[in-house]
Amino acid sequence: MFTGRWIFLALAALSALFICFELNIFSILFTLMVMIRVILEKNMRLLIASLVCLMLFFSIGFIKEKNNTSIYSQGKITTTIYFQQPPLIDGDRLKAIVTTDQEKLQLQYLIQTKEEKELLKRSIQSGTSCKTSGELLDPMNNTNEHAFNYAKYLKRDSIHWIFQPTKNSLQSCTPGKKSISTYLINLREQGIRLVEENFPDNLLPYVNALIFGDRAFFDEDLLLAYQRLGIIHLLAISGLHVGFIMGFLYYFFKRIGLTTEDTYWIFVCFLPVYALITGANPPVIRATLMMFLLLSAKKWRLPFTTMDTIAISFLLFIMFNPYIIYQAGFQLSFAISLGLVVMSNSLPKETSFFRTMFETSLTSMFISLPILMWYFYEFSLVSPIANMFFVPLYSFIVLPSTIFIWILQFVHEETFSFVANVFAKLLILSEQIVLYASSWKYSSILTGKPSGMALTFIMIGIGLYFILREKKQFHVVVALFPLLFIFIFYFALLNYPSKGEVIFIDVGQGDSIFIQLPYNRGNYLIDTGGQIEFSQEEWRERATPFDTGKNILIPLLKSKGVGKIDKLILTHADIDHMGASEELLNQIGIKEVHVPPNSWEKPMMKKFLMLAEKKDVKITVSKGGTKWKNKSGTFSFLYPLNDTYSDNNSSLVLLAHFGGLNWLFTGDLEKEGEVELIRTYGELPIDVLKVGHHGSKTSTSIELLEKIDPEFAVISAGRNNRYGHPHPEVLENLQRFNVKVFRIDEQGALHYKFSDKDGTFQSVPQ
Repeated sequence: MFTGRWIFLALAALSALFICFELNIFSILFTLMVMIRVILEKNMRLLIASLVCLMLFFSIGFIKEKNNTSIYSQGKITTTIYFQQPPLIDGDRLKAIVTTDQEKLQLQYLIQTKEEKELLKRSIQSGTSCKTSGELLDPMNNTNEHAFNYAKYLKRDSIHWIFQPTKNSLQSCTPGKKSISTYLINLREQGIRLVEENFPDNLLPYVNALIFGDRAFFDEDLLLAYQRLGIIHLLAISGLHVGFIMGFLYYFFKRIGLTTEDTYWIFVCFLPVYALITGANPPVIRATLMMFLLLSAKKWRLPFTTMDTIAISFLLFIMFNPYIIYQAGFQLSFAISLGLVVMSNSLPKETSFFRTMFETSLTSMFISLPILMWYFYEFSLVSPIANMFFVPLYSFIVLPSTIFIWILQFVHEETFSFVANVFAKLLILSEQIVLYASSWKYSSILTGKPSGMALTFIMIGIGLYFILREKKQFHVVVALFPLLFIFIFYFALLNYPSKGEVIFIDVGQGDSIFIQLPYNRGNYLIDTGGQIEFSQEEWRERATPFDTGKNILIPLLKSKGVGKIDKLILTHADIDHMGASEELLNQIGIKEVHVPPNSWEKPMMKKFLMLAEKKDVKITVSKGGTKWKNKSGTFSFLYPLNDTYSDNNSSLVLLAHFGGLNWLFTGDLEKEGEVELIRTYGELPIDVLKVGHHGSKTSTSIELLEKIDPEFAVISAGRNNRYGHPHPEVLENLQRFNVKVFRIDEQGALHYKFSDKDGTFQSVPQ
């Protein structure tokens, strides 16, 4: 009935969810465009079906939103929880999504002893139930612009609370009711652990990723390298893997004499089992659904095209989980699949293998471009070439070999050990190529996070490219011209903004302040923040510990399109001010570093400066009197006054004038240093004071406030920090001088967006 047109019903459903969840000008325009396109088909049945689809999925979305509430309230609770999946245990932290009789909760538990960790590993599986007590806490919203919003992420999975069980309360759990799904989920977990026990260390991640869909064992830097090359999809189970396994099984069943009828029913039973065994992520479910629909269409002679199976799979997905449209994996899986089908239909029948590979890679790059820009702020420029090399490698060598070696471990132990070690060495060579290629300066393009308007124009440019290529009379350069024009305009606005910005970044208990001057006149970073580390037992160490640079600083700078820091000012050598500097040096270009005299006496500063020298970064030793200026402002260091390094009281103190305000950035300067500052410079009219030492009572004296008389003060301290910052005495002093105080621990990151003469303050979240 709708052969070749199911895509219109899928688009109508998607537009309905956009209207329901994101009512704005873009969702309205998208819906109008979809309905106009349906009308142009001049098919009344299709139009009616599209309108019905629109209303149906709007109702589904509306009901989902209305019912997405909690029956609980914050505080203590005693309940029975049920584990749907085995928990993730990383070091001394256990995490899992659990259910009560009423709703889902995000469980987070700090393991107390090594013995308890081993007990929990053995005892908690899918289906396990525990009667326990604990506390329900609100998930945190993002406190930095463009940061991952954990609270919103959980809410879209119908989770409203973080549940923290009391100590030792998970040790008295019982196995729950057995079911096929829990059996398969636990079988998957056992398989992952078996790989962890038997396989060589560098082969282990590939086996778990390609057989069980678990990438947790990969080194973060290696995953980043795969991402920068645009080939990280090869480490996720998707249509490529499903197609290979189904093709192999089909050939095997034919060889042993099974009929087509028998093969069909085996596949119908096998596909859902395979989806569960491999983690049931969106690409796997999409691939298995499509395979089921294609097989059924062939058996029952249903009028479905490949594009129809994509659209029907999409409709089934969002019918049961409307919020899945927000998952990047879901978006990439369906968008790229649709793009590849369109591309394959437009290619001439007599097309060489290499041209097909190149067109496939190019199509994947363009289709994924808006999604990668939105979520990751960059895209791989070399991905078409990288995919031409790595897709055949994984399709014909890595994936088959991984499956073969997995089976071999049950057949002959010595042969398995020999083959696994040989193959592991070959993978090391592959990894070295990935790491080398991803380190090229222009292997990826930093795009920042585009606005909704910019993203719309980019998508229009990509759409025009495919339309012009499909007409065949247009050369690829001509087809690319609209998109290139849009990108030139976009990057001009990104790199030469008409307004500047100051961001007091929320790095927890630490300092990091980013200053971006208008028209690319300067990107300055004062300190980087850093995580204070404490020695702990080996069993407590986490494979993926929180890292201020990787988790906060680098993503924020990339989201702003910042790939170069003109001046990095490290006020002093404390970890909470420079702990993320090495990560910054590795991922963001730095032209010049300012440090106080003799700060390299401290090991951390010495190590960083040695690394900076190797990368040809200019190192400037600064103290009172060092200054510079440009069209946007003037900057001068007031302190330290001598070459002696004495920790906090040797902090670089920066006086700046830009955006119509006078700024004083004091690092961790304490009262002794403040006295010297006042004695040397007398009165300093200041509009904005970055309060010294996170609001400690050892800083921000009455004498300093009398001399500078600030209008605003910014206190950078971590939530519920162990030091009690900011101290009540400091807050009283600031109140006494009628200073408006911004607290990063309470309000999140603080932004000041400015032109040459004035600007406005704004906190995150809004």
